[in-house]
Amino acid sequence: MDFRKATLEDVPALAELRKQQLIDEGLLPLQNIDAQLKHYFSRCLMDASFIGWLAIDGAIIATSGLCFYQLPPSYANPSGKIAYITNVFTVKTHRRQGIASILLDKILQEVRIQGVSVVRLHASSDGKDLYAKFGFSPAEGYMALNL
Repeated sequence: MDFRKATLEDVPALAELRKQQLIDEGLLPLQNIDAQLKHYFSRCLMDASFIGWLAIDGAIIATSGLCFYQLPPSYANPSGKIAYITNVFTVKTHRRQGIASILLDKILQEVRIQGVSVVRLHASSDGKDLYAKFGFSPAEGYMALNL
């Protein structure tokens, strides 16, 4: 099995795996989001606001992603930079083999390289134990409004 960073050539696979992840998390595919996913991954890979790592076993069988955004500086986060982990997904045939742990480690190395000290994510029920092993803990403190 090989591990490498995602490139523009991987955009179609990233889009397909993202859709499968959403479906596995219980979201219904009520609309076609292919164009939006391909646009997002293409644009964000080019401007480095998204970094993806892949596991390859003949084909891409797992992904992990990292988005960067910035808030105004605060006392708790003087740079204001935030890393958001997303797209941690392994196809069913390759789960429970430690692949997601390897990819998460690679993503956290990227966070350190970028000098970001705040890392956030939303964990699926299947992913919570994995993230806890890496030191993530539940955090609250925000409210949401879907418009």
